[in-house]
Amino acid sequence: MSFITQVTISIVIYYIIRILYKKKRSLFLSTGVSAFLYVLIYLYTYEFISVLPTIHFMVTGLSLLFLFIAYNEIIILERQVRRVKKGELISIGPFSVERNYKIVFNLLGVGLFFLSLSLISGLSMQSVFSANLVFKAIFTFIAWLIFVITLLGIKYFNFPIKYATRSLFVAMCAVLGAYYMNSFLLSS
Repeated sequence: MSFITQVTISIVIYYIIRILYKKKRSLFLSTGVSAFLYVLIYLYTYEFISVLPTIHFMVTGLSLLFLFIAYNEIIILERQVRRVKKGELISIGPFSVERNYKIVFNLLGVGLFFLSLSLISGLSMQSVFSANLVFKAIFTFIAWLIFVITLLGIKYFNFPIKYATRSLFVAMCAVLGAYYMNSFLLSS
């Protein structure tokens, strides 16, 4: 079973739990269970290769999983905001809109943390620092810089959490896109 298949199975598990369990804790439960099951699926498929490659692929998969979960929650949240603006107050979720944005912002922060762990484990596996690793380090640093600036903007300059979450999500997608395009261009 390939790495992408394992992440996709975890995403499907997230959706199933999120759809079937309609309580206030459904987001936290589905995220935790899908992340835990991703780790179990990875360990079952590859067993325990060695410490660094196992950690590297686990945290890379978890960063993809958390980014996808944050993307899904942003889509749900934007649909919810549109309904509220239209005056449909019946189908509001268990959290307020501001609280939902904060939760998604935290999910993106966790995804960025796993992405950074992936970079660190990837750097420690390599004995020669290639251009690929240098680009990945630069893009991860840029993503952390955007995250810290956005966090400071929220805390001290009253930057709306809605725009902070959107900008951080775009930055995370750009970083992941740069990772994959960098790997694709250097392998060609």
